[in-house]
Amino acid sequence: MTRVRFIPTLLDDSTAPGRWAAEREAEGWDGVAVSDHVAIEAQTVSHVWVAATEMALATSTVTVATAFANNLMRSPVEFAHAALTLQRASHGRFEAGLGAGWDQTEMNAMGVRFPPTANERAGRYIEAVTIVRALFDARSASFSGEWYSVDIASIGPAVAVAPALVVSVGGPRTTAALTPLADVIEVKLPGFATTGKGSLYPRALHAVTFDHVTRRISQVRDLRPDAVIGLFLTVGCGAEPVVGVLRQKLEGSVSAGLFGEPAEVAATVRAIAGLGVSRVGLGSVTPTTYARLAEHLCGE
Repeated sequence: MTRVRFIPTLLDDSTAPGRWAAEREAEGWDGVAVSDHVAIEAQTVSHVWVAATEMALATSTVTVATAFANNLMRSPVEFAHAALTLQRASHGRFEAGLGAGWDQTEMNAMGVRFPPTANERAGRYIEAVTIVRALFDARSASFSGEWYSVDIASIGPAVAVAPALVVSVGGPRTTAALTPLADVIEVKLPGFATTGKGSLYPRALHAVTFDHVTRRISQVRDLRPDAVIGLFLTVGCGAEPVVGVLRQKLEGSVSAGLFGEPAEVAATVRAIAGLGVSRVGLGSVTPTTYARLAEHLCGE
């Protein structure tokens, strides 16, 4: 049976990323990750590359990941360049997560054009991942597509092994195009943002069932039987009102078990992971959730 890796994600800048990562390493988590936003709703976030570097330098055993770098904010060449540099800085512990980008409100506030159609956003994402794959594999890329045209003869720094390329797939187009290219395929579940103004949609999340997760995993396995599959789950433990509110909104669904007492939350996370997932990214709605869950999810 494949061991499941659990990776908490830093979603705010309330603490120094290096200190936060060192705390998670001491608790026994398998990895740490950082999101790529200026702010998530009202909460400001540290810069993804600076935060990931702090995490790499403050830890020695956990993997360090971007979850996910926003493809709409930067060139895929810049992403690959930063990822290779972080692979060196972390001594081979970096996992390069690249996402399509979803927060239209944030993009508008930054003055960055948000693709007007899902088709364009998916097309940009597929082309970007194709370029990154070439740069990771050959340290060069010559590509001309609808959205990107690059001709990179050489890119560094030289590393013994390229970082793992992690992608997030939702619809059939990205699933078919990206599953052959990535080292880790994270299947996106309804309820987690793909585009819009908020990061969590309880109504859609309420509809998620074990059967739905199994179908999404099967879609990837049909294309690539040996695929390393991951998913992302938002969780919450503690007395903060948000935990009770989310649990009440999700009552009667599988997702309700992701909010509440640590033992129940951990059991729900393990049950979902047991459907065929080997990497689970976690997002927290309270500042103490990861510490509360550590004794139930870490060290096995």
